[in-house]
Amino acid sequence: MTKYLVLFLIIVAIALIAYWMGARSEKGKNDTMPVTPDTTIHDILSYDEDVSAELERLGLHCSGCPSAVSETLEQACTVHNITLDEALLKLNDFINEKEKNNGNQGI
Repeated sequence: MTKYLVLFLIIVAIALIAYWMGARSEKGKNDTMPVTPDTTIHDILSYDEDVSAELERLGLHCSGCPSAVSETLEQACTVHNITLDEALLKLNDFINEKEKNNGNQGI
């Protein structure tokens, strides 16, 4: 009986983790929040495949970087000596333009 209870709890835990991970990957698809200093590079990159080129134009070559998963825009700008205000302005302009053209909802 205890084995079945443990097995059941493991299955429930796996299902909850899978649901949570799916919800995180969908974050941004329905939000209208702009990019902020606390937005992770991962969330920015998951917005649109073209945003990677915009980051590169800013000097942030983040698409292949392992730190991109948890690093915030503010941290990335500090590490790469890039002005945060300029990055915020350009990324939000890029995203706003994409939303106008494609009907996306933002990050």
